[in-house]
Amino acid sequence: MRNKLRMLYLVLSLAFAGSAGADTTLVLTNVSLIDGNGGPVVAGATIEVSGKTISRIHTGDYEADGNETVQVVDLDGAFLMPGLWNNHSHLADLLPDPKNMLENESSIRATIRGGRNAMDALRAGFTSLRVVGESDYIDVAWRDAFDTGVFVGPQIYASGPPITAVGGHGTQIDGIAVEEVATVEDIRLAVLEHIANDVDLVKIMVDMLTPAQIEVAINTAHEAGIKIVGHAAEPGANIAVSLGIDGIEHGYGLTDETIQLMVENNTFYGPTVVCNLSAEYISDREQHVDLAGYPATDAARAGRVMVAYADERTPEFAARQRRILGDALAAGVRVISGSDSNPIDEIGILEIEQIVHSGATEMQALQAATRNSAAMMGVLDKVGTIEAGKIADMIVLAKSPLQNISNLRSLTAVIRNGQPVELQVSEGRTDFWTLYFLEESTGSD
Repeated sequence: MRNKLRMLYLVLSLAFAGSAGADTTLVLTNVSLIDGNGGPVVAGATIEVSGKTISRIHTGDYEADGNETVQVVDLDGAFLMPGLWNNHSHLADLLPDPKNMLENESSIRATIRGGRNAMDALRAGFTSLRVVGESDYIDVAWRDAFDTGVFVGPQIYASGPPITAVGGHGTQIDGIAVEEVATVEDIRLAVLEHIANDVDLVKIMVDMLTPAQIEVAINTAHEAGIKIVGHAAEPGANIAVSLGIDGIEHGYGLTDETIQLMVENNTFYGPTVVCNLSAEYISDREQHVDLAGYPATDAARAGRVMVAYADERTPEFAARQRRILGDALAAGVRVISGSDSNPIDEIGILEIEQIVHSGATEMQALQAATRNSAAMMGVLDKVGTIEAGKIADMIVLAKSPLQNISNLRSLTAVIRNGQPVELQVSEGRTDFWTLYFLEESTGSD
C-alpha cells in the first residue's frame, strides 16, 4: 500500500490537470477518516472536495455519473486527518546557533530562511503556523506571500516582534528582535503599532511586566478583535489568565489555582515540551521514535539532539512540567502543540510525539495539533477538523497515528486549500540541518 500511496501526489495532480480547478470535485474514497472531533476512526469514508472546500462526507462507495469534472481517487484504506498546526513557531530563529548566523544578520537573510522553513513545514503536514515572535514583521510578509499565491505555503497567523519589559526576556538574545516597553502607555502604543502592521495576534513576555501593562495590552488587542498570548511563568501566568489573556506559552511552574482559572476563562495552553527536556527524556524520546520504525538520518538525529540540549533542563524541572501538562489535560484545559525551536517540520513532529511521551493520549495530542489550534485562533468554523463546509487542509498517512503517534511520519500526501502539495524537493537542495546547524550533513534531506 505504501508504494501506491507514494504515487498519490502524481495521482491527485493528474486528477486536477484536465479540469478547471475551481469547478473540479475531487472525491477521495476508501478513506480511514480521523476527523479531529475526537471520535473513532470512520472506515470506508468518502470525502468530496469542491475547489478549496470540503463539500460532502459520507460512507460507502461513490457512484460516478460520468461528469468529467469529478475526479475519484481510491486511498486504499489510508488515514485522512486535518492538516497539522505548529502553534509556537519562529520562522527565522535558531536555537542553538552554532554557526553564529544570527549575530548582525540582515533582515533579508533571515527572511529567506524563514520562508524556506515555512515551506518545509508544509511538506511535513503543517498546513497552519501560528508565529509567536518574528523580527521586522517577516511573518506578516510571508503570510501575505502565501495568501496571494507568490509561493505555496502554510496558512500563517502572524504576531510580529514580541513585546517585553525593558531588560526583559528576549532582550539579551540574538535573533528575534523584541520591542521593549517601560510604561503602560508604551505597551498600549506597541500593541497599536502591531495592529497597524496587520498582525493576527500579539505576544507579550509576561514576566517583568506590571499587571497594569498586561491588562492594557490584553484590552487593546481585544478591542481590535485580535488574540493575545503570553510567554509566562508563575506568578505572571496567574495574573495574565485572570486578566483575560487568550493563551499561555510554556507555563513554567503553573499552579493548580492557575490551571483551574484557565479552565474557567477558556485559556489555551502551549506547553512547548521541547523546552523542558532532561537528558534522560531526550534519550527516551529518540528510542520511542526508533522503536516506532522511523529511524532518523544521521544529520536529523544529530541536529534534533543538538536542539534539545540547547534547552536542557534538570530532571526535576522536566518532571514538574510533565506533571503540569498532565494536570492541565485532566482539568480540561485545551492544550495546543507548538515546537518553539527550528526547523519547524522535524521539531514540530517531535513536539506532538513528546506530548504523548509526556502522558497524553494520541487523540489528545492530535487534537492539540488540529482542532484545539483552530479554536484558539477563532477559525474552527473554517479549519481544524474535516467537516463539510470547511477548507480542505488535510494530510494522508499510511498508518494510524492513533495506534502510535509517530505514525505521523508515515505521511504520503498533503492537501492545502484543496490542492495537492508536491512533497519532493529539488535535487541539489541543501538540507536545513547542514545549512544552519551542522558542518557537514551525514544524511539526506
